[in-house]
Amino acid sequence: MENTSRKKKRKSLFTKLLSNFIVVLIIPLGLFFSYYTLSGSRNQARYLKNQTSELVRKDALELSSTLEAYRHKAYMISTNSLVVSILEEDSLDANSSSSRQLYQFLFDVMKGDTYLASVSLVSNSGKVRVSTHDFPQVYDLRYQGNDWDLNNVIAQNEKASPTASIITINSPRMTTIGKLVIASILRRVYDKDGVNYGYLVLDIYSEAIAPTLVETLSLGEELLVDTSQFYATSLIHPEKHGTFDLFPILAELKGNFSRGMKQYNDTILAIEPIIGTPLSLVGSISSVPFQENLNQWIFVFALMMGIGVTLATILAFFFSRTISIPIENLASSMKQVEEGNLKTNQKDTEILEFSQLDHSFNAMVLQIISLLDITREEQENLAEAERKALESQMNPHFLFNTLNTIKALAKMHGEEEIYTITIKLGKLLRSTIDNHKSECTLEESMSLVDSYLTIQKIRFGEKLNIHWEIDDSCKQIMTPKLIIQPLVENSIVHGLEPKAGNWNLSVIIKRKDERIYITIEDDGIGFPQGSLPENLDDLANSTHVGVYNVYRRLFLKYGKSMTFSITSREGEGTQVFISFPDRQEKGVQHEL
Repeated sequence: MENTSRKKKRKSLFTKLLSNFIVVLIIPLGLFFSYYTLSGSRNQARYLKNQTSELVRKDALELSSTLEAYRHKAYMISTNSLVVSILEEDSLDANSSSSRQLYQFLFDVMKGDTYLASVSLVSNSGKVRVSTHDFPQVYDLRYQGNDWDLNNVIAQNEKASPTASIITINSPRMTTIGKLVIASILRRVYDKDGVNYGYLVLDIYSEAIAPTLVETLSLGEELLVDTSQFYATSLIHPEKHGTFDLFPILAELKGNFSRGMKQYNDTILAIEPIIGTPLSLVGSISSVPFQENLNQWIFVFALMMGIGVTLATILAFFFSRTISIPIENLASSMKQVEEGNLKTNQKDTEILEFSQLDHSFNAMVLQIISLLDITREEQENLAEAERKALESQMNPHFLFNTLNTIKALAKMHGEEEIYTITIKLGKLLRSTIDNHKSECTLEESMSLVDSYLTIQKIRFGEKLNIHWEIDDSCKQIMTPKLIIQPLVENSIVHGLEPKAGNWNLSVIIKRKDERIYITIEDDGIGFPQGSLPENLDDLANSTHVGVYNVYRRLFLKYGKSMTFSITSREGEGTQVFISFPDRQEKGVQHEL
């Protein structure tokens, strides 16, 4: 009967393991596959829109920065006094010092850009023609005059503002050194009276823009568009430029070049205006290749999911049979140990590995029992050792401050008061040096405080006002030694001494609702919020030796039933508040 019951139990666990494994595997994969199949295209379109918009926006910022840099160079050259004077004279000897200075100035301004752009200067008569490269014949006003020429940016913008920088892409051409001019900046050269003497044309080559737009390789096309002249230039294929008729994707925009995203069939467009110019950047990307990749990925995923589910089901079948019973028994024994039953004993199984686990589990339980006994003993020894170490740590700290007080007193008042100080100091020394007792009554603690305050009262006289009181019912309460005097000392040294005027210090010990309440308060300089950590255990490695020493010894005696808080405001004073039970039953270990 027992064997039959065990077999039914084993079969039930096996079936549960197998079925749960299959459900946990198939449902998430099925949901993920269904979600990705149904929403993959939509998510992909959203991703492509975001990617296209981000690429075009970044390219627009880079292009705006590049054009602004060249526009600034054009402004520097056109407003230079040497340039104005040469065009005003309408003559320039190639061997003159003015010519050398002019070329030196041009190359200084265009330093680092001589292979990316060129600057040309021409007077109104065409007699003065200067360029950082070969002077373009298209800008020679002797032959062009007012004739309209598609490649003559000067003729195209004769009626433009006399002071503005004109940026145009409507005059692309190949230079004599094989560079493609992709954009031009035109400025009139005039004097301070507004008289025009000629023109400056800064031609920007395609190489000046292409390196800053490396990510455009992710786009199918990226066009620099002059919306006022209905002219466009491809930044991916710079040799392709012209009116909107050459670019079918621009027809889809129907003249709307405001910032935004648009989608037409399988093409996604992003439009971004170039700040400070009449130009806009239009980027496009086709979703067809991405959709094909998505369909292939979905097919591969479905195939792999089917294979994986089949293999996982077969493996789960065998694994469930071999581990169900031993795991259940071992888990049951571990649960008993977790609940505190250390007398449990795991029986051996027929499987070698689980038999080893059973032996290890039994050995572990025996070790836990032994370690618990050792730990209890070590905790008691450690708590006592820490108490003594912290008490001995207070001795040199306290003696140092007291001796400093005696030295200051001898210098300030003379020898007639040494006798009183010596008596009080003797009491202090006897109390601190006596290491035979780790505890004393609150009455003895206050007697020690009284000795210390007597010395301070002699030192500071009427300036120090002291108020202290202790309930009669509190006097015989046993506490760790030196829990009040170090805090009183801190109040005087750190709170009151730096303050001008009279000082007030109070120490009050009361008993209420079977608890002892100790309050130490001064009206000293206080300290800013955040000077002490919220958790006083963090004071262990700080300079606040006295505060941490008192806090730690109280915590070791009373555990979490003790309250210790310090509140202070700058310029108003500090309050230390301590509370603990009025008795501790013998043999009871507080939770630490």
